[in-house]
Amino acid sequence: MNKPLVSIIIPTFNKAKLAIETFKSIANQSYTNWECIIVDDGSVAGDYKVLHTFVKSDKRFSLHKRPINKKKGANACRNYGLSLSKGHYIQFFDSDDVMLENCLEGRVEAIEPLNLDLVIFSMGIYCKGGFKNDDTSDVMVNTWETALSAFVGKKRLPWNLQRTLYRASLIKERIIFDENLNRFQDVEFNIRLLSQLKPKFKIFSQIDCVYRRANSSNPRTKSFYKDVFQSIPILESIHTEIPSDILEHNRDNLKIWLFNLIGLYANKSLQKGELNTVINVAKEKLYLSNKQKIILNLLFFSKTKLKGIKGVVRLNSYLRKNYIKLNA
Repeated sequence: MNKPLVSIIIPTFNKAKLAIETFKSIANQSYTNWECIIVDDGSVAGDYKVLHTFVKSDKRFSLHKRPINKKKGANACRNYGLSLSKGHYIQFFDSDDVMLENCLEGRVEAIEPLNLDLVIFSMGIYCKGGFKNDDTSDVMVNTWETALSAFVGKKRLPWNLQRTLYRASLIKERIIFDENLNRFQDVEFNIRLLSQLKPKFKIFSQIDCVYRRANSSNPRTKSFYKDVFQSIPILESIHTEIPSDILEHNRDNLKIWLFNLIGLYANKSLQKGELNTVINVAKEKLYLSNKQKIILNLLFFSKTKLKGIKGVVRLNSYLRKNYIKLNA
């Protein structure tokens, strides 16, 4: 077969039912020269058995357990899968998303003639009657510098792992995922990739895969919110990797990003100490003012202690308005 091999790398953990749907979407690809490396992160025996039974139906799938000397988490699974891969191209994917039939074919056909390091396609989101494109025009960037600014300065990421086909020679033995991060993996990985490797890429607006939001059949893990707060010190990596001029230009945007994260993910399962860790990192890296620190503490208290109380939405809106005003 003269078409290049694509290595699809998928971490999975206790989502066998959804994962099988993902694997079936891969098995049905119009592009047939691929290997799918599934790395299980310690699923319960029943889920692992379901995965094992499925992969026996197609030799292009292989199932591996995360080595016991590797830290638990999707990033360690991705790194291990990458070390096993043999493809000319690398496609990271999640076990709860779906590829449309022409996904791999379209990506290979896009990257091959242009000799690019990576290509990015749009990702649909399920809604009534099908799925919609959730992209916005402000993240249709075309250089590594503008992409880097978008990763730290926009409300929406310019792309995530599932949307991207990488040339293997760009990343293998050159860059790996930070295994200490449980969240913001896409952000941190792509910031380092852009800063260190300065790749040539192109973004295409066609939808070729679909994202499944968290819901009752695809629930978030019990540790999700704690993982978010423990991963916010990604600010340290951002501060280290991003060129000083791009960082300075986007510092205020990062402060707003921090406010939004606390507003979205603070809940009653979290302790004040977890916020303190975040505040300490942000104070040093983002130059938070004392008033901004007070506002973030009030926001955290509002989200963890006052949820459902009359007037709390207005309070949070007031806090946001004054926090942003302090950036001016």
